[in-house]
Amino acid sequence: MSRKELWSGRFREAIDPLFREYSSSPEDAKLLKYDVAGSIAHVRMLGTTGIIEKKEAAAIEEELRNIYISNAEKPEQLLEGEEDIHLAVERMLISKLGDAAARLHTARSRNDQIALDLRLYCRDSLLSIARELEDLERVLLKNARKYSSCPIPSYTHLQRAQPVYLAHYLLAHFWRFERDLTNMRCVFDEINVSPLGAGAAAGTSHQIDVSMTARLLGFDSHFENSLDAVSDRDFILSLLFMLSRIALHLSSFAEELVLWSTSEFSFAMLPDSIATGSSIMPHKKNPDIAELLRGQSAAIISHLFGAMSIVRTLPMGYSRDLQLQKKMLFNSAEELMASLKAAKLLLSSVRFSAENMKKAASDVLTYSVELADELVRNGVPFRKAHEAVGKIVLESISSGRDFLSIVREKYPSLKIPSSVIEDIEMRSSYGSSSGKNIALQLTEAHNRLERLKKWRQRAEAKNRAVERLLRINGRDRA
Repeated sequence: MSRKELWSGRFREAIDPLFREYSSSPEDAKLLKYDVAGSIAHVRMLGTTGIIEKKEAAAIEEELRNIYISNAEKPEQLLEGEEDIHLAVERMLISKLGDAAARLHTARSRNDQIALDLRLYCRDSLLSIARELEDLERVLLKNARKYSSCPIPSYTHLQRAQPVYLAHYLLAHFWRFERDLTNMRCVFDEINVSPLGAGAAAGTSHQIDVSMTARLLGFDSHFENSLDAVSDRDFILSLLFMLSRIALHLSSFAEELVLWSTSEFSFAMLPDSIATGSSIMPHKKNPDIAELLRGQSAAIISHLFGAMSIVRTLPMGYSRDLQLQKKMLFNSAEELMASLKAAKLLLSSVRFSAENMKKAASDVLTYSVELADELVRNGVPFRKAHEAVGKIVLESISSGRDFLSIVREKYPSLKIPSSVIEDIEMRSSYGSSSGKNIALQLTEAHNRLERLKKWRQRAEAKNRAVERLLRINGRDRA
C-alpha cells in the first residue's frame, strides 16, 4: 500500500482512489472542534483510569489541542486525502508523537466517535438557533407594542373574518415560535446524552469510566445500551423536525408579507434595501426576501425526509449509510440559521400602513359575529341569531344598501359597533384581540421569553465544556 490506512491490517490491496473519493466525508471539517474535544475527554479518562500512562495521556491531550489550534481556521486542509475527520486527526497525532499517539484509540471506535461528534454538533447548533429565534421574537414583540391599537382584518380561508389589532397577528406568530423554543428544550435533553464508551457495538473489555467522559463533555447522562448508542440517530431526526417546524412557521409569516405587500392588499411596504426590481418592468418592486424564506422551508423539510429515509431500512448497529445524514443535518442547520437572520431583517425593516389596514378592517360585514352575539344577549338562540344576521348580509349584498342601516331598521334597540375599534373591544374573552388582552399577552410573552432565555443560558454553560477541553481563549476551565 502506498499509503497505509489505520485500519489496513487485514487488507492486501490499497483502496481504489475512486472509491476513496466516493466514500470520503469532506463535510467532516465542521466536526473538527467536537472530534478533538471528544478525544481529549477520552484520553484524559484513559490516563485517569490507568488504561494508559498518565504522562502519555497528557502528551496526547496537549498535541490534540495543538492540532485543533493549527487547523481551526481551515479544518478542510486536515481532511485532504483522508476518509474522515477521526482518521485525519489520529494520523496527524501519530505523525507528531509516534507510537504513543497510537494509544489514543484504545477502548474506542469510530462508531461511538461519530455519534459523539454529531451530538456535540447538534447541541451547539440547537443553542445557536435558539438564540437567533429569541432575537426574532423580540423584534415581533417590539412591533406588537408599536401596533397595539392598529386594526387589521383577520382571515379564514383567505377571506376577511373579524377585525383584530395588528399586534394580535404578530403575537400569534410569537406564540408559534415560543412553542418551538419550548420544544427545543426537550430536543436538547434528547441530544445531551453521551455515547462515548459504546465502542463499535458491544462495549469494551477495558475498565473505562463513561461517567467521567460524559461529565467532561457537559452531558447530562450517558448511554444505557452500547448497541443502541452507536445506532441511534433519533436525536438528529428530532432536531431536523424542530428545524423543519420553525421553517414552516417562517414560511407562513413570509407568505403573509408577500400578500400584504401586493397592491391588492397594500398593508406592508418593504424598503428598497431588501427588495428587488424587474429586468423588464421598471415599475416592479418584488418581495424576494419573503419569497426566499417561503421557498427555503421546502429545502429544510426535504432534509428531514431524506434523513428519515436513510434510517428506515437500517438494521441495528452502525451502517455507512448514516454518513449521508451529516450533509442533511449540516445543510438544514445552516439554511435555517440564514433564514432566521433574513426573517429578523425583514421584520425589522418592513413598514405597515395603518391607514390601509384600518380601511380594510372597517368592512362592516365583518361585524356580523358581534351583532349575532348581541341578539343572543337579547334572548335569541345563537343559530337563529346567526341565520337572521346572515339574511341581513345577503340583503345588503343583493340590494347594495348599507349593512348597518338594515340592522338598525330591523333591530332598532340592538347595540351596534360604531367603529372598528369598538367592534374589536367588544371581544373581551381571554386571549382575544381587545386592548386589555393584548397588554396581558405582551406581558406574558415577555416573561415567557425571559424564562426560555434563562434555560438557554444554563444549557450554554453545559455546552462550554467543549471550550474548556480545548482551552479556547487560553483558559483551561475544566
